[in-house]
Amino acid sequence: MTEPHSAGESDGGGARRAAAGSSYQRPEITRAPITATVIGLAAGAFSSLFGVGGGLLMVPAMVYLLRVRPPRAHGTSLAVVLPTALAGVYRYSQAGNVEWGLVLPLALGGVLGALLGAAAVNALGAGALKRLSGVLVVVAGCVFIVVPGGSAQHAAPVGAGAGVGLIGLVGVAAGIVSGLLGVGGGIVMIPALVFLLGRDQHLAQGVSLAVIIPVSVSGALIHARKGHVIPTLAFWLSVGAVIAASVVGAAVQRFSSESLRTLFGVFLVMMGVTMVARPLHRRIT
Repeated sequence: MTEPHSAGESDGGGARRAAAGSSYQRPEITRAPITATVIGLAAGAFSSLFGVGGGLLMVPAMVYLLRVRPPRAHGTSLAVVLPTALAGVYRYSQAGNVEWGLVLPLALGGVLGALLGAAAVNALGAGALKRLSGVLVVVAGCVFIVVPGGSAQHAAPVGAGAGVGLIGLVGVAAGIVSGLLGVGGGIVMIPALVFLLGRDQHLAQGVSLAVIIPVSVSGALIHARKGHVIPTLAFWLSVGAVIAASVVGAAVQRFSSESLRTLFGVFLVMMGVTMVARPLHRRIT
C-alpha cells in the first residue's frame, strides 16, 4: 500500500501539474472528522458568544485547512449554521433573552435586504464600499467598548406601528450589508438593536441568533440544490458546533451586560480592521 508523495511525481504527475500551471488544485479533504469537529467547536463557541453566524470562522477554516472550494465551503457552512443557531437560541431563550416579537420583522426585512444587497453588488465599487463599511464597524466597536450600557434602557414596545417599521428597516439594513459585503448581518443588527431599539446586549444577541435560523435555512437549500453542501463535513462540523454553542450559550448568560458589550465591541473592531485590510491586501498582491 503506497501513499502519494512529491517524489512520485516523476512518473508523469509533475509534468501534468506543470502543464496545468496555476489552474492545478489539490483535492478537497472531505473526510476529516477530527479536524471538522474542532472547527465546529470553535465556530459554535464564536456563534453563541457574539450572537452571529459561525460561518465567519467555518468558511476560511474549511478553505485553508481542508482545501474546500469557496462555494462549497459557504454552502456547507450555511447547513451547519442552522443547528448551531438552534443550540444557541435554546440557551438564550432559557434565560429569557430572546424577544420573539422582534424575530419575524427582522427576518423578513433581512431577506429583502439580502436580495437588494446581492443585486447592487455589481453596480457599486465593492472594494471601496467594504473599506468604508469596515471603518464604520470599527467606530461602532469603539462605541460599544467606551459608551456605558445605560443606553439600553429605553426599549420601545414592538406593537406600535412605528416600532414595527423601524424593526423592519433594521432587518433590511442588516440584510443589505450581508448581501453586499458577504459578512454576517449580525454586525449591523446587534448594534441597531442595542442603540436604536434600546435592547440589552444579551437580548440583542439572542434575537440575532434567532433571525439567523430562517435565513440559514433558505440559503442552505439554495446551495444544496447546486451541490455545494458536503454532507460528511456538515455532520462533523455540526457535532462540534452544537456542543460548543450549547455550552458557551449557557455560560454567556452569566456574563454581565457590560462585559458582553466590551467583548462584542472588540469583535467589531477586529471585523472592521479585517474588512479594511483585506481589499487593500488584494490590491497590493
